[in-house]
Parts: sequence; structure tokens; C-alpha cells
Amino acid sequence: MNVSNQSGKTIYAYVSFYYALVFMALGAFSSYISLYYNKIQLDLFTIGLLTSAGSVIALFVQPLWGLAADRSASKNRILLVSLLLTSATVWLVPLAGTHFWLLLLATIVFGVAQCVVNPLSDTIALELANKSSFNFSRVRTAGSVGYAAMSAVAGWILDRNIDYMFPVFSAMTFAAFLFALGIPRVEGHQRKSKVKLKELFANRPLLLLYIYTFAMESTIGFFFTFHAVYSQNQGISTSLIGIGIMIGSISQFPFMIFFDRLYARFGIYNILLFSGLIHVVRWILYATVVTKFTVILCWVLHGGTFMLFYLCLAEYVNRHVQKELKASGQMMNSIMLSGGSRVFGGLAGGGYAALFGIGSGFAVCAAICTAAMMFFFAVVKKHLHLQPQQKQTGTDVAS
Repeated sequence: MNVSNQSGKTIYAYVSFYYALVFMALGAFSSYISLYYNKIQLDLFTIGLLTSAGSVIALFVQPLWGLAADRSASKNRILLVSLLLTSATVWLVPLAGTHFWLLLLATIVFGVAQCVVNPLSDTIALELANKSSFNFSRVRTAGSVGYAAMSAVAGWILDRNIDYMFPVFSAMTFAAFLFALGIPRVEGHQRKSKVKLKELFANRPLLLLYIYTFAMESTIGFFFTFHAVYSQNQGISTSLIGIGIMIGSISQFPFMIFFDRLYARFGIYNILLFSGLIHVVRWILYATVVTKFTVILCWVLHGGTFMLFYLCLAEYVNRHVQKELKASGQMMNSIMLSGGSRVFGGLAGGGYAALFGIGSGFAVCAAICTAAMMFFFAVVKKHLHLQPQQKQTGTDVAS
């Protein structure tokens, strides 16, 4: 099916369904891979290392993917290649068995392919949203609906055999590839004039956002690496973990649906300070008491954490980064949200957890988030103004 000549509503519905498929695949994989590593009896530090390996390679690969997309005749071609490779390379992980070096290699190869899917999907969807007059945040809501639905189903399925995550993820990603064949074409904007990546960092407010994001998302990296193992050790079943993940995904819906209004009313500065406070509350709860009730409560609060950072950065880059670097900007967002921060959270967190335990690691996360909020508040108040601004087009960059 080709919808390139269809109405904005048709494109919106089509892209939304594609997002649902992509995030359904993630819902059956991302929060459960640590349980697979635990099943094959890897220690906590090794689990942290393996879950961070893909993020490490993304630090180097994503900028290259971004430039390739910006300079390609069609960004869709790059997306299709990455989806197909992602569906295939995930099988390398179970094929590696319990051999650490094979597992590490498999994780790196899979990470090279998979790391481009989400940020490039965002770049394409944001450009289509601008052209067809629909809200990107609504498209992203469809992704979370798919993630929530699959997380609950996956918890039930994987409670029977954790190995089922690989065929489920591969099949859903391949389905997303087939659907992506019909997404309207979005061209790269550097085909005629080349722009260097370093120009992206001339935007001082964006640099501040990246520093704050890195600190906050490092704690999210620790959480996603160890929450399933930690919860399971505290007597929480895999099925309940799946239900929690589903609730966490649903809790993001109000923020996504009303994000444009929130952005216009409060501005990115106030939204991210609010999100920082929610981070602190979550980690204090995990550090002090873990019961069926508090686990569910922490997932209810999930909507106010990662998703707000994700939407704020995506919207900021879309509005204020020159069009020749939009794909590269979204790739850099991904590095800050899921790359470098996850590496630090997984590796440093794994080392800390091996020495002092996972529980106290969440207390450290709360302290890091508190310090980051104080820094962000002080610097923005004194030097910068990150309030809502009108959309910019062409090569305008917010200063």
C-alpha cells in the first residue's frame, strides 16, 4: 500500500499503525532481555555490560546513520534497511548460547542495526506531521498503545518460556518493515548542500538540554537494566512485571495526547523540571520498599519521566534545528536518551550493584536526579531562557 498521495488523516493513521508495530516489538523485548541473561546465569555486572553494549556502539554509529539519512535521496530507504537487519540480527543473541564474547558480538551487531529505527522513524514522522498537519505526539501515542498491549501479553507468554521473546520480536519487526514500505517518501535535505555535524552543537540551549537529559536518563538506564531482576528478587512475578510495564506505557498517554498544549502553556524548562521531580519520587520508592502496590505505583509515575524528555527533545530539534541536520539531531537525541546515558547507567550501575546491591543503587539515582535538577534550575535561570517559541523553518536555529 502506498499512501503518499492520500490525505493527512490517512497518512496519520498509517504512520500510527507503523509505530504501534515497532513498539509492540520493543514491548516484548526491551524490559525482558535482562531476565533472559539472568536465566542463563550471568552475573549482574555482565548483564549490565551486555545491555549497555548496544548503546556503546550507538554512540559511534548513530551519527553516521544520521548523516547517511540526511544525505540520502530518501530517508525511508535507510529505515527499511535498518528494520530488515534488526529483524534478522536479534537471532544472533540466542544463537550465541552462554559464551560471553559471542553474546557481546551478537549484541553489538544487533545494536548497530536497531539503534537507528526509533530516531529515524521520529524524523520521518515529524516531517510528515509538518506537511500533513497532524500532531506527532498523537502518532507516538499509538506506539505506546502497542507497547502497552504487547508488554502485558509478553509478560504472560514469557512467564512460560523467556526464549519466546526472540521469535516474537523478530516477527513484529518484520511486520513493521512490510508496513514501512508504504510510508510516504521523505527526502534527505543535504543532497545539494552539505552541512557539518558540529553545527548542531552551536545551539547552546540544546547543549544544556543534553547535559540535563544525560544525567536523568543515566538513572533510567540503571532502572531498565535491573528493575526486572530486582523486582523478581523481591518476590514480584514476571506476569506482574509485564502488567506494570503495560501500566507504565498507558501512563504516558495523557502527556502525549496533551503535550502540544503543555509545551505551549508551560514551556520546555518547566516541563523538564517537573519530570525531574517525578524521577526522584520513583527512585526513592524503589530504594525504600518494593511490594506489589509500590511496583505498580512506580509504573503509574513512569509517564512523567522518559516520555516527557523524549517529546521535549524531539519537538525542540524539530522546531529549532536546521532542516539539513534534523535526522542527525534526532539521532543525537537518541544518544542522549538511550545511548550514552544508558551506557553509563548500565555499566556504572552494574558495577555499583555488584558491590552494594541494586536497592541502594536507586537511592544514588535519586541523589543524582536531585543534583541535576538543581543544576538545570540554576543555569537556566541565570543564563538561558528555554520557553516556548514559534516554530522555525528553513535553516533557522534557536540561539
